[in-house]
Amino acid sequence: MAIHMKALGTTIVALGLGLAAPVFVPAGATIAAQSQKFDGARDTISRTQSDLRRAATFRPTSKKEQERYKNAQEHLSELDRHFAKGKFDKDTMDTAIEDIQNILDHNTLQSQDPTAVLLNPPR
Repeated sequence: MAIHMKALGTTIVALGLGLAAPVFVPAGATIAAQSQKFDGARDTISRTQSDLRRAATFRPTSKKEQERYKNAQEHLSELDRHFAKGKFDKDTMDTAIEDIQNILDHNTLQSQDPTAVLLNPPR
């Protein structure tokens, strides 16, 4: 479990560092151009959501476990919407990370589930 949490921390640090880099956009640029700086983060969110959907279908889950998956999906979607508009929301990202951590801490996962959610290599 410690290696998985370390992997999550590493992924988030890399994601955070990528988003913190200064980006200079001409004043006349469109929202689409501004949101391009988040394309890598949006790809990571998409893969994570896919992994969460897959993990949720591996075995029957309790209502509480289903709620944890739903919360993570909703907050990841909200974060993605911010990124699509070219905006970064630290609180939303922190909440999504906490939701994923709650799944790891409290849901019963098959052995490959944490790896699928956390160690999905960048493309």
